[in-house]
Amino acid sequence: MFVPQDIVTNSKDMMKVGNKIHKIRELKNITAKDMADRLDMTLSGYQRIERDEVSINIDRLLEISGIFEMKPEEVLSFDEKVVFNNYQTMNGSAGFVYGNLNTFPDDLKRLYEDNIRLLTEQVKMQQKMIEMLEERLRGK
Repeated sequence: MFVPQDIVTNSKDMMKVGNKIHKIRELKNITAKDMADRLDMTLSGYQRIERDEVSINIDRLLEISGIFEMKPEEVLSFDEKVVFNNYQTMNGSAGFVYGNLNTFPDDLKRLYEDNIRLLTEQVKMQQKMIEMLEERLRGK
């Protein structure tokens, strides 16, 4: 699995990564203390990650995503608005969804997983197109 180093350490993107980790942790109903314990670090050190005060490396991202039972790229691309909007659309209700991601309806999980698969396929197709265009440019 390839995760560009600059996605994890770039200060602009880091603001997003810590916030995403925080949101996922809350949705999974895991305490910050539990995360810190599982990562073998202090609570204040873990909280600094969520507040985007420190950068995380690939190894730490892999540890965190493992605790969440997610792929690292799912953590990096997590968008709470998609989760909430999909849930609201499916249930015809507006309002906040709170609780463990494991309690989400199976239909919502499948919809989210299908969206991820579709986006992954689109990225692969665009990468192939870029490679083809680069080959054409080199040939001229």
